[in-house]
Amino acid sequence: MLQAGFSRVDVTPPLGTPLTGHFETRLAEGILDPLYLNAVALKSGEDTVLVITGDFMYTPEKDATRYRKLIAAETGLPLDHIFYQTLHQHTSTTPGECGPSSRVYQDMLRCKFVDVSKMAIDDLSEAKVSIGEEETAEPVAFVRRYRMKDGSIKTNPGYLNPDVVGTVGDADNTVRLVRFKREGKFDIAMVGFQNHPDMFAGLKYSADWPGFVRRFTEERIPDTHCILINGCQGDVNHCNFFKPNPAAGLKKGNPERIRVKYEYCRKVGSIIADTVVSLWDKAEETPVENVYARVEYKRFLTKTEGIERIDEMKALYNRFMSGDRPAKEELPPEGVGLVARIAGLDTKSAVQTVPVSMVAFGKIAILGYAGEPFTEYAQAVRAQVPELFLLTACLANGAEGYLPSREAYAQGSYEVASAMFNAELPEVLQSTAAEMLKEYMKK
Repeated sequence: MLQAGFSRVDVTPPLGTPLTGHFETRLAEGILDPLYLNAVALKSGEDTVLVITGDFMYTPEKDATRYRKLIAAETGLPLDHIFYQTLHQHTSTTPGECGPSSRVYQDMLRCKFVDVSKMAIDDLSEAKVSIGEEETAEPVAFVRRYRMKDGSIKTNPGYLNPDVVGTVGDADNTVRLVRFKREGKFDIAMVGFQNHPDMFAGLKYSADWPGFVRRFTEERIPDTHCILINGCQGDVNHCNFFKPNPAAGLKKGNPERIRVKYEYCRKVGSIIADTVVSLWDKAEETPVENVYARVEYKRFLTKTEGIERIDEMKALYNRFMSGDRPAKEELPPEGVGLVARIAGLDTKSAVQTVPVSMVAFGKIAILGYAGEPFTEYAQAVRAQVPELFLLTACLANGAEGYLPSREAYAQGSYEVASAMFNAELPEVLQSTAAEMLKEYMKK
């Protein structure tokens, strides 16, 4: 019989901490809603695995590995049995070496990772598992890459742009639910969805739409804990550029603009939670007799194209971060993504590690990529292992930038210009993921 346990701890940093996610310096001035670590422990027989999600922008692989090793040392679990995802909120921060400078917070955060893990294990209780999937009542995720009349591909071309021909691909608006029903304890809702958590800016902490999904699910389904798994979101966001801008006329930094966007974020979370409620009682029970976890570490050469311009790009990047935005004419055609990639090359090693991670139980699997994968990374693998109920996770056990699709590498775009690796990446990662899942199915 499977056992499942849940825990949650608050990891909101001190005010004054840098907010990551935009090309400018932003220091937190308040809290719209707290940031959390959420954890689910799963046990069958002698095997236990942990799935942990953090309300952070990203966690580099070396820092994610450091946290996982700390948890492994304190719990006795194998390192590969600890699956950690960063949810990618742009109104949060980055843990680890490149994150908050406060030593007190860093020490606290290490304790919190251990605490949330131990409490999830302590909460283990027998559980029956049900699964279901359903599209949201209205779309809330949209492909953000558009084909233009001149044949180019542009990311976020602006609302009602007359030069747009259409989107490149389709977004996935499917909510995937894994329900753990526990006798005498709160049930657990593990919810899979995929979208960029970048719905508003400002200077206050927020868990963005993942936080609202958790909050509304727990309000609408009594005696339930909710953990959100953010999927392959590298080429999608919340903007439907075929409709007018809901914040039109409100300038950046205007509190009313932030309020309007925050309310829309609340709406998106509510729509996703409504879908969870719809699925809750009609999810189909599935037997689970085992738990399994595995991590494959793939290594890629760092893309050094453009390194001869590193001094120029550093100067442009520093201007961005200081608030002195360069004029459009001063930027390369590929935009600020290229600037940031080249400017950071002297901080990158020649070879970087990109983990592919999985947790599986019964005919359910969670597949994670250590970056921001395009929708294709989920679609291609699902097509190869259709017998599995598959949740995908971005930024799992690492954060190595955008992971574009095969097609995107040929087309170019902001994400491709930003990507730290060359075009062999999609084939290697997707084939590795599919083989891991197929090997699991043979067990």
